Amino acid sequence: MKKVMAVLLSAIMLLFGTACGTGTSEGKGGETGNTAVLKESKEALPLTLKESSAMSVKLNSGYEMPVIGLGTWTQNNMTAAESVYVALKNGYRLIDTAQYYGNEKGVGEGLKRAIAEKIVTRKDVFITSKIMPGNYDNAAAAIEDSLRDLGIDYLDLMLIHQPGANDKAVYQAMEQAVKNGKVHSIGISNYYTRKQVEEVLSYATIVPAVIQNENHIYYQNTELQDFVKPYGIVIESWYPFGGRGHTKENFENETIAAIAHAHGRTPAQIILRWQIQAGYVAVPGSANPNHIAENIAVFDFSLSGEEMNRIAKLNKHQRYENW
Repeated sequence: MKKVMAVLLSAIMLLFGTACGTGTSEGKGGETGNTAVLKESKEALPLTLKESSAMSVKLNSGYEMPVIGLGTWTQNNMTAAESVYVALKNGYRLIDTAQYYGNEKGVGEGLKRAIAEKIVTRKDVFITSKIMPGNYDNAAAAIEDSLRDLGIDYLDLMLIHQPGANDKAVYQAMEQAVKNGKVHSIGISNYYTRKQVEEVLSYATIVPAVIQNENHIYYQNTELQDFVKPYGIVIESWYPFGGRGHTKENFENETIAAIAHAHGRTPAQIILRWQIQAGYVAVPGSANPNHIAENIAVFDFSLSGEEMNRIAKLNKHQRYENW
């Protein structure tokens, strides 16, 4: 009877655009199923983040950031518009884009559509973008370009996309944007070592709120997470499933598969649940509506401490990208 009720509730919630469905993301591979957010789990590993039907973390800037979001890398304006709309309809409140992706206008269109249909208001949605290396010489103008293309008055988070020329000037431009009310929080992306982060901290008058890096079961970089924790800096994971071309080996890992079977979940959901319980924010990318729905359906169960330890032991310090 419980299974029947769960299926019926899932169907009803998806029909009205307020639930989370199933699927996978980040390219090839994965499983499908049919799960909905039914209740808040209070058992197993205690969570240090605020969890209800969704989950967020309070940044050192004072703003709340959802811990699961939609990544839009490799999408064009047309697919991004639809993906963002579908994501917001399924309960997402964090959308990640970048100037380099070339889809900020599409992201803005998806947001605009969701607002017009009263699915969300602007203040409900946390929008992240990044300054691309080609714009490092004129970061202030680049921020204005992003705001214009997204069709919004402020960015919730702006990141330096990766280390490059004039990092100090770029960071100072983002700090000024915070003072001007154009950006709420700032941070960095693709900074992987203590030395790189210490350099930013040496000139920052506003401590970075977020570091967005490659982070998955085979590259957990807990050393960096431990170093930045006293600063209140949150690590955000792009490619939480290993990225396109690598999802299969992540999803088919024996430990992940076994835990997924034990919970009646998909490997994608287990990995994302591990990410958020380990203190990360994750932005899996997908343009598939079923996959988008699956990836946010992770707030009605918990992994035990033993399961979290098993996943922690999968760490190989193995990155797939070199940016």
